[in-house]
Amino acid sequence: MSGTDISTNSRRTFLLGLNTGFVTDGVPDRRMVDFYGARSSPQLSCAIVGNVVIPSGHASNAVTPRISNDPIWRTLAAAVTVRGTSPGIQLATAWEDYAGAISFRPKSWSETIARSREIAATVTSSRLQKLFNDLREGTELAAEAGFRHVQLHAAHGYLFSLLVDDRIYDGASDSLALVARWAEESRAAGLETSLRISLRTGDTLFDQDGTERFQDRASASPVELIDLSSGFYNIDKRLIYPSIAATLAQRWCESAAVAARHPSRNFILSGRASASVMTLPDNVHLGLCRDLIANPNFLDDPARGCANSGKCHYYSRGAAHVTCPQWGD
Repeated sequence: MSGTDISTNSRRTFLLGLNTGFVTDGVPDRRMVDFYGARSSPQLSCAIVGNVVIPSGHASNAVTPRISNDPIWRTLAAAVTVRGTSPGIQLATAWEDYAGAISFRPKSWSETIARSREIAATVTSSRLQKLFNDLREGTELAAEAGFRHVQLHAAHGYLFSLLVDDRIYDGASDSLALVARWAEESRAAGLETSLRISLRTGDTLFDQDGTERFQDRASASPVELIDLSSGFYNIDKRLIYPSIAATLAQRWCESAAVAARHPSRNFILSGRASASVMTLPDNVHLGLCRDLIANPNFLDDPARGCANSGKCHYYSRGAAHVTCPQWGD
């Protein structure tokens, strides 16, 4: 398999959003600039800088960047652009006192949905408007820095993922209307937009009721792309970072089913997706993460990708930033 095999025809390739931990005092540092610059190339359509906190938002851990007018954001966007890739940014927020689970299947996972509903219930109409005002401000700051693609992170159990799901939040219809308004305003400003969602949470009882309806409602949002992830961080991280064959196959099949139900929409497939994306419809695009973490030149050298060492899961390991044993090769 060669680099051109991965991205033939009109199928696009994305470096998906991840929190690298390459942050000093809430802003990206030179390590992040180098990380994204090294992985950008004309073969990569868009590199999305991950899990960036909106103004007045709450970080998911101590080394999460926050969007601002600091010049480092322009430096980061330029480092991607100069290599021939469109710079993207993923905007997100957790909530005050949020704590991500260390283990992949935490002992308290069964309490997460109930806790999520409690958190969502505190979001009044005025607070919802404030959250989306912050999203718009973050989008404007990103555009001023040179980012051309902005993704709303509404997955993995972070705050926006609770607010777009009417099984969790009574005001989900209002949230989706605000997502639509944000997407339309961003498009008018010349930006491409995407929405990341979780196909399921990992709580089997919760997921068996209304999951497909949620997927379809979210997929109707007028963004350019729907980024299909899966799992809630505090329920089952194995769905977010699938490595077992059966879990990967489920992710691919479920993503393909969503895309088939919405043939006029465009989707991003993730989860070691280079192995299967070429068998899917043309409205499914390739999302890479761990393979490009392991090998910055993966698009030219796809035989050498992620080896499932697990070192990139730095938060779960108690480390300060992402790393990979293959970088020493």
